[in-house]
Amino acid sequence: MRSRITVAVVAILVGALTIAGLISLSLERRAISTSAQAAILDQTVALTDSLKTDSTLFPRTDPTAEQRFLGIIKKVAGFESADVVVVERGTNGRLGVSPIPPLIGPKAIDLGRLVRGQATAGVSHEIAFAAAPLFSLPGSAGESRTTVALLLESTVSYSADSALYFVLAGVIALVVAAIVAAVIAQRISRRVVDASLTATRIAGGDLDARVEPRPNDYPELAGLGTSLNTMATALARARHLEREFLLSISHDLRTPLTSIRGYAEAIADRAAPDPVRAAEIVVKEAQRLERLIGDLLDLARLDARQFSLHPVALDAGRCVAEAAEALRYEFEASSVTLTVEKPPLELTVAADADRLAQVVANLVENALKFARGAVRVSTSAEGDHAVLVAVEDDGPGIAVEDMPHIFERLFTSSRRPTRAAGTGLGLAIVAELTDAMHGSVLVDSPITVAGGTRITVRLPRRRSGEPRRGVSR
Repeated sequence: MRSRITVAVVAILVGALTIAGLISLSLERRAISTSAQAAILDQTVALTDSLKTDSTLFPRTDPTAEQRFLGIIKKVAGFESADVVVVERGTNGRLGVSPIPPLIGPKAIDLGRLVRGQATAGVSHEIAFAAAPLFSLPGSAGESRTTVALLLESTVSYSADSALYFVLAGVIALVVAAIVAAVIAQRISRRVVDASLTATRIAGGDLDARVEPRPNDYPELAGLGTSLNTMATALARARHLEREFLLSISHDLRTPLTSIRGYAEAIADRAAPDPVRAAEIVVKEAQRLERLIGDLLDLARLDARQFSLHPVALDAGRCVAEAAEALRYEFEASSVTLTVEKPPLELTVAADADRLAQVVANLVENALKFARGAVRVSTSAEGDHAVLVAVEDDGPGIAVEDMPHIFERLFTSSRRPTRAAGTGLGLAIVAELTDAMHGSVLVDSPITVAGGTRITVRLPRRRSGEPRRGVSR
Protein backbone atom coordinates (compact mmCIF):
# COMPACT_ATOMS: atom_id res chain seq x y z
CA MET A 1 0.00 0.00 0.00
CA ARG A 2 2.82 2.35 0.90
CA SER A 3 4.56 1.83 -2.46
CA ARG A 4 1.29 2.30 -4.37
CA ILE A 5 0.61 5.62 -2.66
CA THR A 6 4.18 6.80 -3.32
CA VAL A 7 4.05 5.79 -6.99
CA ALA A 8 0.65 7.42 -7.41
CA VAL A 9 1.82 10.73 -5.91
CA VAL A 10 5.02 10.76 -8.01
CA ALA A 11 3.07 9.86 -11.17
CA ILE A 12 0.63 12.69 -10.55
CA LEU A 13 3.52 15.10 -10.02
CA VAL A 14 5.26 13.92 -13.21
CA GLY A 15 2.08 14.49 -15.19
CA ALA A 16 1.55 17.91 -13.63
CA LEU A 17 5.16 18.98 -14.25
CA THR A 18 5.06 17.74 -17.85
CA ILE A 19 1.88 19.66 -18.63
CA ALA A 20 3.13 22.78 -16.85
CA GLY A 21 6.49 22.55 -18.64
CA LEU A 22 4.95 22.15 -22.07
CA ILE A 23 2.65 25.10 -21.48
CA SER A 24 5.53 27.22 -20.12
CA LEU A 25 7.83 26.38 -23.03
CA SER A 26 5.05 27.08 -25.53
CA LEU A 27 4.33 30.45 -23.96
CA GLU A 28 8.05 31.26 -23.86
CA ARG A 29 8.49 30.38 -27.54
CA ARG A 30 5.47 32.48 -28.40
CA ALA A 31 6.86 35.44 -26.47
CA ILE A 32 10.28 35.10 -28.17
CA SER A 33 8.64 34.88 -31.59
CA THR A 34 6.49 37.95 -30.93
CA SER A 35 9.50 39.90 -29.67
CA ALA A 36 11.63 38.91 -32.67
CA GLN A 37 8.80 39.81 -35.06
CA ALA A 38 8.36 43.26 -33.48
CA ALA A 39 12.11 43.92 -33.50
CA ILE A 40 12.67 43.04 -37.17
CA LEU A 41 9.60 45.03 -38.16
CA ASP A 42 10.93 48.14 -36.43
CA GLN A 43 14.32 47.68 -38.11
CA THR A 44 12.80 47.16 -41.55
CA VAL A 45 10.55 50.22 -41.27
CA ALA A 46 13.51 52.32 -40.10
CA LEU A 47 15.67 51.20 -43.01
CA THR A 48 13.00 51.85 -45.62
CA ASP A 49 12.36 55.29 -44.17
CA SER A 50 16.09 56.03 -44.46
CA LEU A 51 16.23 54.78 -48.02
CA LYS A 52 13.27 56.93 -48.98
CA THR A 53 14.78 60.08 -47.56
CA ASP A 54 18.42 59.50 -48.47
CA SER A 55 18.96 58.50 -52.13
CA THR A 56 22.73 58.39 -51.71
CA LEU A 57 22.64 55.07 -49.86
CA PHE A 58 22.60 53.20 -53.17
CA PRO A 59 22.34 55.43 -56.30
CA ARG A 60 20.10 54.17 -59.07
CA THR A 61 22.95 54.85 -61.57
CA ASP A 62 25.08 52.17 -59.89
CA PRO A 63 23.47 48.75 -60.55
CA THR A 64 25.70 47.03 -57.93
CA ALA A 65 25.04 49.57 -55.16
CA GLU A 66 21.83 47.81 -54.11
CA GLN A 67 23.48 44.42 -53.60
CA ARG A 68 26.41 45.96 -51.75
CA PHE A 69 24.04 47.81 -49.45
CA LEU A 70 21.94 44.72 -48.75
CA GLY A 71 25.09 42.69 -48.13
CA ILE A 72 26.29 45.25 -45.59
CA ILE A 73 22.91 45.16 -43.81
CA LYS A 74 22.92 41.38 -43.77
CA LYS A 75 26.45 41.17 -42.44
CA VAL A 76 26.42 44.00 -39.89
CA ALA A 77 22.89 43.59 -38.57
CA GLY A 78 23.12 39.78 -38.50
CA PHE A 79 20.09 39.07 -40.68
CA GLU A 80 19.63 35.66 -42.25
CA SER A 81 18.60 37.33 -45.49
CA ALA A 82 18.18 40.88 -46.83
CA ASP A 83 16.63 41.41 -50.23
CA VAL A 84 14.53 43.73 -52.36
CA VAL A 85 11.42 42.05 -53.68
CA VAL A 86 8.91 43.16 -56.28
CA VAL A 87 5.19 42.64 -55.81
CA GLU A 88 3.22 42.65 -59.06
CA ARG A 89 -0.42 42.15 -59.89
CA GLY A 90 -0.90 39.64 -62.67
CA THR A 91 -3.46 39.67 -65.50
CA ASN A 92 -5.74 37.49 -63.37
CA GLY A 93 -5.69 40.09 -60.60
CA ARG A 94 -3.60 37.98 -58.24
CA LEU A 95 -0.53 39.32 -56.50
CA GLY A 96 2.84 37.67 -56.89
CA VAL A 97 6.32 38.31 -55.51
CA SER A 98 9.74 37.93 -57.04
CA PRO A 99 12.23 36.74 -56.25
CA ILE A 100 10.47 34.11 -54.12
CA PRO A 101 11.85 34.11 -50.54
CA PRO A 102 13.41 30.63 -50.12
CA LEU A 103 13.28 30.56 -46.31
CA ILE A 104 9.65 31.53 -45.67
CA GLY A 105 7.89 31.05 -49.01
CA PRO A 106 5.63 33.56 -50.77
CA LYS A 107 2.44 32.67 -48.86
CA ALA A 108 3.83 33.86 -45.53
CA ILE A 109 3.97 37.52 -46.66
CA ASP A 110 0.84 39.65 -46.60
CA LEU A 111 1.27 41.10 -50.12
CA GLY A 112 -1.96 43.08 -49.87
CA ARG A 113 -0.54 45.23 -47.07
CA LEU A 114 2.58 45.96 -49.11
CA VAL A 115 0.48 47.04 -52.10
CA ARG A 116 -1.50 49.34 -49.80
CA GLY A 117 1.77 50.92 -48.62
CA GLN A 118 1.85 49.19 -45.22
CA ALA A 119 4.61 47.16 -43.61
CA THR A 120 4.01 43.51 -42.68
CA ALA A 121 5.79 41.00 -40.46
CA GLY A 122 5.48 37.44 -39.22
CA VAL A 123 7.23 34.21 -38.18
CA SER A 124 7.42 31.15 -40.40
CA HIS A 125 9.54 28.02 -39.90
CA GLU A 126 11.38 29.68 -36.98
CA ILE A 127 12.29 32.61 -39.29
CA ALA A 128 11.12 36.10 -38.30
CA PHE A 129 10.61 38.36 -41.31
CA ALA A 130 9.44 41.87 -42.10
CA ALA A 131 8.74 43.67 -45.37
CA ALA A 132 8.17 47.37 -45.92
CA PRO A 133 7.38 49.11 -49.28
CA LEU A 134 10.03 51.38 -50.81
CA PHE A 135 8.04 52.78 -53.75
CA SER A 136 5.20 51.78 -56.07
CA LEU A 137 4.45 52.19 -59.77
CA PRO A 138 0.84 53.15 -60.54
CA GLY A 139 -1.33 50.93 -62.65
CA SER A 140 -4.84 51.22 -64.06
CA ALA A 141 -7.73 52.65 -62.04
CA GLY A 142 -5.27 54.28 -59.69
CA GLU A 143 -4.14 50.98 -58.16
CA SER A 144 -0.47 50.14 -57.63
CA ARG A 145 0.57 47.66 -60.25
CA THR A 146 4.14 47.14 -59.04
CA THR A 147 5.49 47.63 -55.50
CA VAL A 148 9.15 47.39 -54.56
CA ALA A 149 9.72 46.38 -50.92
CA LEU A 150 12.62 45.65 -48.59
CA LEU A 151 12.44 42.13 -47.06
CA LEU A 152 14.56 41.21 -44.05
CA GLU A 153 14.68 37.74 -42.50
CA SER A 154 16.22 36.65 -39.20
CA THR A 155 16.41 33.30 -37.41
CA VAL A 156 14.46 33.17 -34.12
CA SER A 157 16.78 31.92 -31.40
CA TYR A 158 15.05 29.81 -28.77
CA SER A 159 17.16 29.40 -25.67
CA ALA A 160 17.94 25.79 -24.77
CA ASP A 161 18.67 26.86 -21.20
CA SER A 162 14.94 27.10 -20.45
CA ALA A 163 14.36 23.42 -21.19
CA LEU A 164 17.48 22.48 -19.24
CA TYR A 165 16.40 24.51 -16.22
CA PHE A 166 12.94 22.99 -16.44
CA VAL A 167 14.33 19.44 -16.47
CA LEU A 168 16.64 20.24 -13.54
CA ALA A 169 13.80 21.79 -11.53
CA GLY A 170 11.55 18.84 -12.39
CA VAL A 171 14.12 16.30 -11.17
CA ILE A 172 14.57 18.19 -7.89
CA ALA A 173 10.78 18.43 -7.45
CA LEU A 174 10.38 14.71 -8.15
CA VAL A 175 13.00 13.77 -5.57
CA VAL A 176 11.41 15.97 -2.94
CA ALA A 177 7.94 14.70 -3.87
CA ALA A 178 9.06 11.08 -3.63
CA ILE A 179 10.48 11.65 -0.14
CA VAL A 180 7.37 13.49 1.06
CA ALA A 181 5.06 10.92 -0.55
CA ALA A 182 6.95 8.08 1.11
CA VAL A 183 6.61 9.72 4.53
CA ILE A 184 2.90 10.46 4.06
CA ALA A 185 2.26 6.99 2.63
CA GLN A 186 3.98 5.42 5.61
CA ARG A 187 1.84 7.39 8.06
CA ILE A 188 -1.36 6.51 6.21
CA SER A 189 -0.60 2.86 5.49
CA ARG A 190 0.62 2.17 9.02
CA ARG A 191 -2.64 3.35 10.55
CA VAL A 192 -4.76 1.61 7.91
CA VAL A 193 -2.89 -1.65 8.48
CA ASP A 194 -3.35 -1.28 12.24
CA ALA A 195 -7.07 -0.68 11.75
CA SER A 196 -7.33 -3.64 9.37
CA LEU A 197 -5.58 -5.98 11.82
CA THR A 198 -7.79 -4.76 14.66
CA ALA A 199 -10.92 -5.26 12.57
CA THR A 200 -9.75 -8.81 11.74
CA ARG A 201 -9.24 -9.56 15.44
CA ILE A 202 -12.67 -8.19 16.28
CA ALA A 203 -14.23 -10.27 13.51
CA GLY A 204 -12.45 -13.31 14.98
CA GLY A 205 -14.09 -12.75 18.36
CA ASP A 206 -11.40 -10.75 20.17
CA LEU A 207 -13.58 -7.90 21.38
CA ASP A 208 -10.78 -6.54 23.57
CA ALA A 209 -8.78 -5.53 20.48
CA ARG A 210 -8.34 -1.79 20.12
CA VAL A 211 -6.58 0.65 17.78
CA GLU A 212 -4.06 2.52 19.89
CA PRO A 213 -4.21 6.29 19.29
CA ARG A 214 -1.00 7.96 18.17
CA PRO A 215 -0.01 11.62 18.28
CA ASN A 216 -0.13 13.68 15.09
CA ASP A 217 -2.52 11.27 13.38
CA TYR A 218 -4.55 12.64 10.51
CA PRO A 219 -8.10 13.44 11.71
CA GLU A 220 -9.65 10.96 9.28
CA LEU A 221 -7.37 8.14 10.42
CA ALA A 222 -7.91 9.03 14.06
CA GLY A 223 -11.65 8.96 13.40
CA LEU A 224 -11.32 5.52 11.81
CA GLY A 225 -9.56 4.19 14.90
CA THR A 226 -12.12 5.77 17.21
CA SER A 227 -14.97 4.24 15.21
CA LEU A 228 -13.43 0.78 15.38
CA ASN A 229 -12.86 1.13 19.12
CA THR A 230 -16.44 2.30 19.62
CA MET A 231 -17.72 -0.63 17.58
CA ALA A 232 -15.65 -3.08 19.61
CA THR A 233 -16.95 -1.60 22.86
CA ALA A 234 -20.53 -1.82 21.62
CA LEU A 235 -20.04 -5.43 20.51
CA ALA A 236 -18.48 -6.36 23.84
CA ARG A 237 -21.37 -4.79 25.69
CA ALA A 238 -23.88 -6.54 23.41
CA ARG A 239 -22.17 -9.88 24.05
CA HIS A 240 -22.28 -9.24 27.81
CA LEU A 241 -25.97 -8.34 27.66
CA GLU A 242 -26.69 -11.35 25.49
CA ARG A 243 -25.07 -13.66 28.01
CA GLU A 244 -26.98 -12.06 30.87
CA PHE A 245 -30.17 -12.31 28.85
CA LEU A 246 -29.62 -15.98 28.08
CA LEU A 247 -28.87 -16.70 31.72
CA SER A 248 -31.99 -14.82 32.78
CA ILE A 249 -34.19 -16.51 30.17
CA SER A 250 -32.75 -19.91 31.05
CA HIS A 251 -33.60 -19.30 34.70
CA ASP A 252 -37.07 -18.00 33.84
CA LEU A 253 -37.71 -21.06 31.69
CA ARG A 254 -36.19 -23.62 34.03
CA THR A 255 -38.02 -22.46 37.18
CA PRO A 256 -41.60 -22.88 35.90
CA LEU A 257 -40.67 -26.05 34.03
CA THR A 258 -39.24 -27.54 37.22
CA SER A 259 -42.42 -26.66 39.12
CA ILE A 260 -44.66 -28.03 36.35
CA ARG A 261 -42.70 -31.24 36.15
CA GLY A 262 -42.57 -31.74 39.90
CA TYR A 263 -46.26 -31.15 40.53
CA ALA A 264 -47.27 -33.09 37.41
CA GLU A 265 -45.25 -36.10 38.59
CA ALA A 266 -46.77 -35.79 42.07
CA ILE A 267 -50.27 -35.70 40.60
CA ALA A 268 -49.49 -38.64 38.31
CA ASP A 269 -48.07 -40.67 41.21
CA ARG A 270 -50.99 -39.57 43.44
CA ALA A 271 -48.44 -38.29 45.89
CA ALA A 272 -49.67 -34.68 45.98
CA PRO A 273 -51.37 -33.91 49.30
CA ASP A 274 -53.68 -31.41 47.57
CA PRO A 275 -54.10 -32.32 43.89
CA VAL A 276 -56.32 -29.28 43.20
CA ARG A 277 -53.73 -26.88 44.58
CA ALA A 278 -51.01 -28.69 42.65
CA ALA A 279 -52.99 -28.38 39.44
CA GLU A 280 -53.49 -24.65 40.05
CA ILE A 281 -49.73 -24.22 40.42
CA VAL A 282 -49.15 -26.14 37.20
CA VAL A 283 -51.63 -23.87 35.38
CA LYS A 284 -50.07 -20.73 36.85
CA GLU A 285 -46.55 -21.76 35.87
CA ALA A 286 -47.76 -22.72 32.40
CA GLN A 287 -49.29 -19.26 32.03
CA ARG A 288 -45.99 -17.75 33.11
CA LEU A 289 -44.20 -19.75 30.42
CA GLU A 290 -46.81 -18.70 27.88
CA ARG A 291 -46.27 -15.02 28.69
CA LEU A 292 -42.50 -15.37 28.46
CA ILE A 293 -42.68 -17.12 25.09
CA GLY A 294 -45.24 -14.57 23.90
CA ASP A 295 -42.88 -11.70 24.74
CA LEU A 296 -40.03 -13.41 22.93
CA LEU A 297 -42.23 -13.91 19.88
CA ASP A 298 -43.33 -10.27 20.01
CA LEU A 299 -39.71 -9.12 20.00
CA ALA A 300 -38.97 -11.42 17.05
CA ARG A 301 -41.94 -10.02 15.13
CA LEU A 302 -40.88 -6.47 15.97
CA ASP A 303 -37.42 -7.20 14.62
CA ALA A 304 -38.83 -8.71 11.43
CA ARG A 305 -41.52 -6.00 11.09
CA GLN A 306 -44.12 -8.75 10.75
CA PHE A 307 -46.71 -7.58 13.29
CA SER A 308 -49.81 -5.61 12.33
CA LEU A 309 -51.47 -2.60 13.86
CA HIS A 310 -55.11 -1.70 13.39
CA PRO A 311 -55.58 1.84 14.69
CA VAL A 312 -59.10 2.88 15.59
CA ALA A 313 -60.57 5.86 17.40
CA LEU A 314 -60.67 4.77 21.04
CA ASP A 315 -60.98 6.29 24.49
CA ALA A 316 -57.45 6.20 25.83
CA GLY A 317 -58.56 6.69 29.47
CA ARG A 318 -60.89 3.71 29.38
CA CYS A 319 -58.41 1.44 27.56
CA VAL A 320 -55.61 2.30 29.98
CA ALA A 321 -57.84 1.79 33.04
CA GLU A 322 -59.03 -1.61 31.87
CA ALA A 323 -55.50 -2.79 31.11
CA ALA A 324 -54.25 -1.67 34.54
CA GLU A 325 -57.23 -3.08 36.47
CA ALA A 326 -56.64 -6.49 34.88
CA LEU A 327 -53.44 -6.70 36.92
CA ARG A 328 -54.93 -5.70 40.28
CA TYR A 329 -54.88 -9.29 41.55
CA GLU A 330 -51.09 -9.41 41.21
CA PHE A 331 -50.82 -6.15 43.16
CA GLU A 332 -53.00 -7.47 45.95
CA ALA A 333 -50.92 -10.65 46.10
CA SER A 334 -47.77 -8.48 46.38
CA SER A 335 -49.31 -6.05 48.92
CA VAL A 336 -48.72 -3.11 46.59
CA THR A 337 -51.34 -0.39 46.16
CA LEU A 338 -52.49 0.22 42.57
CA THR A 339 -54.12 3.58 41.87
CA VAL A 340 -55.78 4.12 38.51
CA GLU A 341 -56.82 7.71 37.75
CA LYS A 342 -59.41 8.07 35.00
CA PRO A 343 -59.67 11.40 33.12
CA PRO A 344 -62.94 13.31 33.57
CA LEU A 345 -63.42 13.64 29.80
CA GLU A 346 -63.00 11.24 26.92
CA LEU A 347 -59.55 11.42 25.36
CA THR A 348 -59.63 9.99 21.86
CA VAL A 349 -56.52 8.63 20.18
CA ALA A 350 -55.93 6.65 16.99
CA ALA A 351 -54.31 3.47 18.29
CA ASP A 352 -54.57 -0.30 18.31
CA ALA A 353 -56.54 -1.21 21.45
CA ASP A 354 -54.74 -4.52 22.02
CA ARG A 355 -51.30 -3.02 21.51
CA LEU A 356 -52.05 -0.04 23.76
CA ALA A 357 -53.27 -2.45 26.45
CA GLN A 358 -50.04 -4.43 26.01
CA VAL A 359 -47.97 -1.25 26.43
CA VAL A 360 -49.83 -0.35 29.64
CA ALA A 361 -49.58 -3.90 31.02
CA ASN A 362 -45.81 -4.00 30.41
CA LEU A 363 -45.31 -0.62 32.09
CA VAL A 364 -47.44 -1.57 35.10
CA GLU A 365 -45.64 -4.93 35.50
CA ASN A 366 -42.28 -3.17 35.31
CA ALA A 367 -43.44 -0.69 37.99
CA LEU A 368 -44.66 -3.57 40.21
CA LYS A 369 -41.24 -5.18 39.91
CA PHE A 370 -39.50 -2.19 41.54
CA ALA A 371 -42.27 -0.53 43.63
CA ARG A 372 -41.94 -0.42 47.41
CA GLY A 373 -45.62 0.02 48.12
CA ALA A 374 -47.54 1.98 45.49
CA VAL A 375 -48.01 2.36 41.74
CA ARG A 376 -50.09 5.08 40.09
CA VAL A 377 -51.48 4.99 36.53
CA SER A 378 -52.92 8.15 34.99
CA THR A 379 -54.18 9.42 31.64
CA SER A 380 -54.22 13.13 30.79
CA ALA A 381 -54.35 15.50 27.83
CA GLU A 382 -51.42 17.55 26.61
CA GLY A 383 -53.30 20.43 25.06
CA ASP A 384 -55.14 19.50 21.89
CA HIS A 385 -52.24 17.59 20.37
CA ALA A 386 -51.43 14.55 22.50
CA VAL A 387 -52.55 12.20 25.27
CA LEU A 388 -50.14 11.24 28.06
CA VAL A 389 -50.25 7.84 29.76
CA ALA A 390 -48.05 7.89 32.89
CA VAL A 391 -47.07 5.01 35.17
CA GLU A 392 -45.32 5.95 38.42
CA ASP A 393 -43.75 3.81 41.14
CA ASP A 394 -42.14 4.59 44.50
CA GLY A 395 -39.15 2.34 43.94
CA PRO A 396 -35.47 3.26 44.22
CA GLY A 397 -35.42 4.92 40.79
CA ILE A 398 -33.19 4.29 37.79
CA ALA A 399 -29.42 4.53 38.09
CA VAL A 400 -27.83 7.30 36.05
CA GLU A 401 -25.69 4.86 34.09
CA ASP A 402 -28.77 2.75 33.25
CA MET A 403 -30.93 5.63 31.98
CA PRO A 404 -29.75 5.57 28.31
CA HIS A 405 -30.22 1.78 28.09
CA ILE A 406 -33.50 0.90 29.79
CA PHE A 407 -35.35 0.41 26.47
CA GLU A 408 -32.61 -1.70 24.95
CA ARG A 409 -33.16 -5.35 24.40
CA LEU A 410 -31.24 -7.76 26.59
CA PHE A 411 -30.62 -4.97 29.11
CA THR A 412 -30.52 -5.85 32.81
CA SER A 413 -30.79 -3.08 35.38
CA SER A 414 -27.94 -2.62 37.82
CA ARG A 415 -30.52 -2.27 40.61
CA ARG A 416 -32.16 -5.45 41.74
CA PRO A 417 -35.97 -5.50 41.59
CA THR A 418 -38.01 -5.68 44.79
CA ARG A 419 -39.94 -8.68 43.47
CA ALA A 420 -40.03 -10.89 40.41
CA ALA A 421 -42.67 -9.85 37.91
CA GLY A 422 -43.06 -9.99 34.16
CA THR A 423 -40.45 -11.37 31.78
CA GLY A 424 -37.85 -8.61 31.73
CA LEU A 425 -38.57 -7.81 28.08
CA GLY A 426 -41.46 -5.43 28.62
CA LEU A 427 -39.76 -2.05 28.16
CA ALA A 428 -38.18 -3.04 24.85
CA ILE A 429 -41.63 -4.04 23.58
CA VAL A 430 -43.11 -0.78 24.92
CA ALA A 431 -40.60 1.32 22.96
CA GLU A 432 -41.22 -0.57 19.71
CA LEU A 433 -45.02 -0.55 19.94
CA THR A 434 -45.17 3.12 20.92
CA ASP A 435 -42.99 4.08 17.98
CA ALA A 436 -45.22 2.02 15.66
CA MET A 437 -48.26 3.98 16.89
CA HIS A 438 -46.45 7.28 16.11
CA GLY A 439 -45.84 8.01 19.79
CA SER A 440 -42.86 8.47 22.07
CA VAL A 441 -41.75 7.36 25.53
CA LEU A 442 -40.34 9.70 28.19
CA VAL A 443 -38.62 8.65 31.45
CA ASP A 444 -38.22 10.71 34.62
CA SER A 445 -36.20 9.30 37.51
CA PRO A 446 -35.94 10.04 40.35
CA ILE A 447 -39.18 11.96 40.78
CA THR A 448 -38.84 12.45 44.55
CA VAL A 449 -36.03 12.68 47.06
CA ALA A 450 -36.59 9.03 47.98
CA GLY A 451 -36.47 7.90 44.37
CA GLY A 452 -39.34 6.76 42.19
CA THR A 453 -39.73 6.50 38.43
CA ARG A 454 -42.29 7.88 35.98
CA ILE A 455 -42.54 6.46 32.47
CA THR A 456 -44.83 8.45 30.17
CA VAL A 457 -46.18 7.34 26.81
CA ARG A 458 -47.13 10.21 24.52
CA LEU A 459 -49.65 9.41 21.78
CA PRO A 460 -50.96 11.85 19.16
CA ARG A 461 -54.55 12.87 19.79
CA ARG A 462 -57.15 12.15 17.12
CA ARG A 463 -59.32 15.13 16.23
CA SER A 464 -62.88 14.91 15.02
CA GLY A 465 -63.06 14.25 11.28
CA GLU A 466 -59.41 13.20 11.02
CA PRO A 467 -58.97 10.11 8.80
CA ARG A 468 -57.86 6.91 10.43
CA ARG A 469 -54.38 5.65 9.70
CA GLY A 470 -53.59 2.03 9.16
CA VAL A 471 -50.19 0.61 9.95
CA SER A 472 -48.82 -2.70 8.79
CA ARG A 473 -45.34 -3.71 9.82
